[in-house]
Amino acid sequence: MALGLGAFVGMVDATIVAVALDPIGRHFGVSLAQSQYVLGVYLVTVTATIPTLGRLGDRFGRRNAYAAGFVVFAAGSVLAALAPMFGVLLLARAIQAVGGGLLTAGSLALIAEHVPRRRTGRSVAVMVVLQAVAGLTGPPLGGLLVALWGWQAVFWAGVPLAALGLVLVRVAVPGSVQRAVAGLDMAGALALALLLLCLGGGIASLSGSAVLGWPAGGWLGLAAGAAGALLLAERRAAHPLLDRRLLRSGRFAGAALGTFLSTGTLMSCFAFLPYWLESAHRTSAAIAGAAFLPIGIGVVATARQGGGLGDLGRTVAATTAGMWLAAAGLLAAASGAALDLWPLLAAGLFALGAGNGLFSSPNTAAALAAAPRSALGSAAGFLSAARNAGVVTGLAVTGAVYTAAVGHSPGDADGAAAAIFAVAALICAAVALLARRVYGGQPARLAPAFRGAAAAEVGAEAAALAASGD
Repeated sequence: MALGLGAFVGMVDATIVAVALDPIGRHFGVSLAQSQYVLGVYLVTVTATIPTLGRLGDRFGRRNAYAAGFVVFAAGSVLAALAPMFGVLLLARAIQAVGGGLLTAGSLALIAEHVPRRRTGRSVAVMVVLQAVAGLTGPPLGGLLVALWGWQAVFWAGVPLAALGLVLVRVAVPGSVQRAVAGLDMAGALALALLLLCLGGGIASLSGSAVLGWPAGGWLGLAAGAAGALLLAERRAAHPLLDRRLLRSGRFAGAALGTFLSTGTLMSCFAFLPYWLESAHRTSAAIAGAAFLPIGIGVVATARQGGGLGDLGRTVAATTAGMWLAAAGLLAAASGAALDLWPLLAAGLFALGAGNGLFSSPNTAAALAAAPRSALGSAAGFLSAARNAGVVTGLAVTGAVYTAAVGHSPGDADGAAAAIFAVAALICAAVALLARRVYGGQPARLAPAFRGAAAAEVGAEAAALAASGD
């Protein structure tokens, strides 16, 4: 329970604030494009820091690092709830993300250290299910909390959970030994975080609503500088954050690109959907949160089948069918938004989730199978980075487009929503064609030894998207 609680808290916090973006935006006087950064900064910080945080657990003891995760998470939660200005809220979310990263990395590491090998697979499966449940329940739970006590409640809720987790760690988790670890690529981690943050800020500011007062050109200029710093850091690092060998495999590179694009399209409605429902249709936060349920149910319904097809060598069939289904779902959602047909919108969102469930499992498995055996950890990290880069880009682009469209024509929010869904459908169709090209030759089977790693990555992806991840 102690390890499961950490996995649950770390994942649910990535999704629970989605339905609070509209009241947060109104409270601080910021646009949708800016308020989406409350989501983006958490995911960017986790992406950039989790490799380093995992190594810190090896160095200082995994139980100590895991317990520190609850403390850091609680501190960030309190600061977020009391934030006097929007910039402080973003800083608090970054602190929360560091705590969440310690919990995510620490829970799996402690399972590997303390659970007997014959039970490791079942234990990891329990963690994956908990993360999926966290992703599914985050938006509805957040909607309920906002409806009852305001947007601050989504942050206060994490404090008692963190306190309970800290007590359980001290009582139930054995101590861990400290180990010498390979060099940490701190420069690479910082450059990656800066790149993703500035890229998201630049895209979001293109709508004319400058994030934190910075114009788009300033953000994008910083992003270009961060990209250069990242390349330089990775060339010089003895143990680089991003393993260059991975991109030499066309199959891995194609799978990573598919992960980036599919996640970006799915996440294009993650913050935009509740904002649109709450601002344009005056729905309650609780109802807006419930709108995510069809997506999440769809992902959970098909992820296992998609993985099974991949294991049978039918990767091309599963991935292409998944993305065509997602494209059809987005077109249905576009029609539902334009015509005010809410059952059609819900059906389309379910198909969107089901398509991503079919695609994600075999795509991730094939990417891991294509990676060098000695670089499986780096491969999983690279896919995580691609997934979260898709999240940040999808959020930023959607926010900028919706803000600009509604700003020019305030009465056409439904038309803007339909257009966003339709463009996302075209991108999903392009990913289907990419998958056919990447996997159309030799079938990609995942060796049995790698299935656990693939399952964990897919479960985290489904949960992170809440409709999770990559």
